[in-house]
Amino acid sequence: MSRGMSRALGPTCAAMLSLAACARAPGPRGPVALVRAEVEQAEAAEKARRHDIARTHYQRAIELAGDADSIAFARHEYAETLVTWGDAPEARAQLELAVAAQPGDPGAWHDLGVVRHNTGDDPGAIRALARAEQLAPDDVRPRTALAALYWKLGDRASAAREYRDMLALDLPDRLRAKVEWALAALAKP
Repeated sequence: MSRGMSRALGPTCAAMLSLAACARAPGPRGPVALVRAEVEQAEAAEKARRHDIARTHYQRAIELAGDADSIAFARHEYAETLVTWGDAPEARAQLELAVAAQPGDPGAWHDLGVVRHNTGDDPGAIRALARAEQLAPDDVRPRTALAALYWKLGDRASAAREYRDMLALDLPDRLRAKVEWALAALAKP
């Protein structure tokens, strides 16, 4: 290959390599703008107590969602609203689909655990809360919910284990005092 040809191919190869690298680069995380806009309209309608319009916008956001982040976002947001409407079974269905789309979202797993408990599925609640805890070990929300659920179910040893593990975290003084109170209460016969 001549030196001139090498120089001519150099910029072309560099451009092709740049394009190839861009093609493999992950896209921005989070929902696409259209999905976010529909959810924002749903939230505005909800604030105006226009539940029928809010439902339409949430459902449109779900229809527009074509990527995992958008699907998980739209379904999770809709589920949160469904809970406020008292529709826990549909909220659970939406959260199940949210975690299927984005299995690494600890917030969705936490919320699914709470909703599963509220719909009578305590084993499923424990699995979901444990998954949230695994994904976000420094987040006290799933640990607190899991400890409270174990205690409610009479599994004092598991509740105490969760509370003891919480003491290793950087807790605000007020929460630390509540965790210590719970441990003291669990230690009583």
